[in-house]
Amino acid sequence: MAPLTTSSNGEGFWGEVTSTIDWCEENYAVTSFLAEFWNTISNWLFLIPPFVGAILSWENKLERRYTFSFISLCVVGIGSFCFHATLLYEMQLLDELPMIYGTCVLIFCIWHCSYRPREHNITLSLILIVCCAMITLVYLTVVNPLIFQWAYGILVATLVIRTGMACRKHNGSKKLLTISLVSYAVGFILWNIDNNFCPYIRDVRNSLFPPVRPFAQLHALWHTLAAIGCYYHVLFRLVIVNI
Repeated sequence: MAPLTTSSNGEGFWGEVTSTIDWCEENYAVTSFLAEFWNTISNWLFLIPPFVGAILSWENKLERRYTFSFISLCVVGIGSFCFHATLLYEMQLLDELPMIYGTCVLIFCIWHCSYRPREHNITLSLILIVCCAMITLVYLTVVNPLIFQWAYGILVATLVIRTGMACRKHNGSKKLLTISLVSYAVGFILWNIDNNFCPYIRDVRNSLFPPVRPFAQLHALWHTLAAIGCYYHVLFRLVIVNI
C-alpha cells in the first residue's frame, strides 16, 4: 500500500477522492462512472467462481464453513469493486475490513482440517473474533493504512504456515496448494511493484499499444491472481476433507 496520491486530475460521478489510498490507475480514464475502471472490473473472479462454489457446497451439504469461505470471498470482491469504483473512504473500509475477516475465516477452516466433521474449536473461534474486533477498532481509531497492511500481512502469514502444516499432515494436493501460493505470491509482488514504482509503470503503460495497456494494470492483475489463489486454497481444503 502507498500513501494517498492522485493518479490524475480527472473528476467523475463519485466526486472528490476521500480514501487514504489512490492507486496507480488513472482516475476516470475510461468512464466517468468508475474511478478506476480496470481495478473495478477485475474483481469478477472474486464474485462469480466463489458464488458458484457457495451454491454447490450448499447443495452438496458440505460443512457450512466451506460455504462461508466462498461467501467471504464474494464479500471481499464486492467491497473491492465498490472501493475502486468510487475511491471513497467508506468504500475503502468495505474493501479492507472484509479482507481481514475473510482471512480469519480461511484460518478457521484450515485449522479445522484436523477435526472431525461438525466439531468446532470454540477457543479458536473466540480468538479470531476478538482479533477481528481489535483490528477494526484500532484501524478506525488510527486512520493509517499501515495498520491494515501489517494486520493483513500477519494473518496471511499465519494462514500460509498453517496451510503448509495441513498439507504435510494430511497429504494434501500439492498441485492445488502450489497454484494457490504461487498465484497469490506473484499477485502480491505485482501489487508492491505497482505501489512503489507507479510513475515508471504509468510511463511504460502509456507507451504501449492501446489494446495492450490493460494488461499492464498491475493492481488489476493482483486482483486476478489473488482471487485465483484464494479460490484454490478453498479447493485445497475440500480435497483434504475428501481424501
